[in-house]
Amino acid sequence: MTLNLTKLYISNWFYLAAILFAVSLPFSIALISISGGLLLFTSLLQLNKEQLRKTFNERKLFLFPIGIFFIYLVWLIFTNDWKWASYDLRKNMAYLILPAAFLLGPKLSKTQYKNILYVFSFAVVLSSIITLVNFYLKEDHSILNAQHYGFMHHIRFSLQIDFSLLIFVQLLFEQRKLLNIYQKTGIVLAVGILISFLVWHQSLTGIITLLITIFIALGNWFFKHTSPKIKVIGAFVLVLSVLLPAAYLYYAVNRYYTFDSIDQNQLSELTVEGNKYSHDLKKKEVENGHYVWLFVCDKELEEEWNKRSDLKYNTLDKFGYNVKYTLIRYLASKNLRKDAAGVQALTESDVSNIENGISNYLLADIGLSLYPRIYVSIWELDSYYRTGNANHRSLAQRIEYSKAAFSIIQDNFWLGVGTGNWKKAYRDFYVSSNSQMAPERYGNVHNQYLNYMVKFGLIGLVLILFFLFYPVYISKEYRNTLFLLFLVIMIVGNFGDANFETHTGSNFFVFFYCLFLTPKST
Repeated sequence: MTLNLTKLYISNWFYLAAILFAVSLPFSIALISISGGLLLFTSLLQLNKEQLRKTFNERKLFLFPIGIFFIYLVWLIFTNDWKWASYDLRKNMAYLILPAAFLLGPKLSKTQYKNILYVFSFAVVLSSIITLVNFYLKEDHSILNAQHYGFMHHIRFSLQIDFSLLIFVQLLFEQRKLLNIYQKTGIVLAVGILISFLVWHQSLTGIITLLITIFIALGNWFFKHTSPKIKVIGAFVLVLSVLLPAAYLYYAVNRYYTFDSIDQNQLSELTVEGNKYSHDLKKKEVENGHYVWLFVCDKELEEEWNKRSDLKYNTLDKFGYNVKYTLIRYLASKNLRKDAAGVQALTESDVSNIENGISNYLLADIGLSLYPRIYVSIWELDSYYRTGNANHRSLAQRIEYSKAAFSIIQDNFWLGVGTGNWKKAYRDFYVSSNSQMAPERYGNVHNQYLNYMVKFGLIGLVLILFFLFYPVYISKEYRNTLFLLFLVIMIVGNFGDANFETHTGSNFFVFFYCLFLTPKST
């Protein structure tokens, strides 16, 4: 009996390492590295040398993703900066370690394969719940700060949520006859938690990726049906799935650009207390449609604010923002004049918001609302196109990073700048173009495909795409709907960020890519 149990335990080491890896993804970067090493170690430990040739022939497609790591090695011939070259190699070790582990490891059963998917999905749910509890226990003042909470970067985690939602939906539909009412309720609850968390976490990349993935999934499902009625319903649902988000975006943009009507001749010159107002008509900044630099009495603002707060008017808050400007913008957002009366009209909650660097009362919402994130995105773009200043504005900085990438690609179209040289290439562009970006804000493009083009040129990008999609085509695993939609998530998500240039993003993708491709025993 003991011998049998030992054999059972040993035979499951690789599987247990895979379970640990799946659990690590939404929780710990360090644990991802450890479990990745364990995955390779257990594959070598359980290596069947007698069956090695047969195993290699069955799984030789895993050599293709390993080829991506070798692209980084080959392009070292262009390297001038070995510090960042070694950084690139470390960040992309997943392309070497994980395919090698699945190439050499024991075959997983279909049950084990499904268990890994389910364990991962529930780990994502647990990570979401812990993040929510942590946020509300900290009594944070703005929903925009939600992105700073969690174990992983919000974009990487949002893509994990998207994939988990697909796993749960597939489980619910495929196993609906086998699941009892309690199991179905638990899955529906998990789906509700993840969708709510995705909106609460304010990750536009994850939300847009999910919407596009749903659109493709529904389109594929509806038009597989031969019934004309189903096709008509499908077309209606698909059109609606595009129109509803578009209508909400139109509403948000229209609401932002609905400004107060100003008659210069009717602007009050004096406050209630008889002090003179300042009206700067050249500055067009607005908050909720109200002009920021009209009806400003600096003297009254300072006196009245200093009565209400220990954080003085002409000082910086804990985030490095000037209290004066945060106060003026906040008053404008509430359509209050920037004088003593305006400050007196603020509630204690408003004062606390201003002290915490919140410049618009809408951004103090800590409920389930996507509008604050959309508002900030519109404000960032509006401010950027008016001033050319992208610093500390996420969306505007992405535009500057993209401009830099296109310029670098234009000069290095075929072969790129080489492994590790991208850091200097970006810095040289910002300096030579007299960019308004502060040196500490210099960064690389938030788009995986442009990122590859910068490093490896068109030739490198084509090779990488070939190494990724050729195994999918040859193995015919694209017929697995879940795998196909997983690829859609990653393809779309990589337009919004360079996910494969991060430790979590590359490991998340390569692990499940290999899991889908690996042969399963019955």
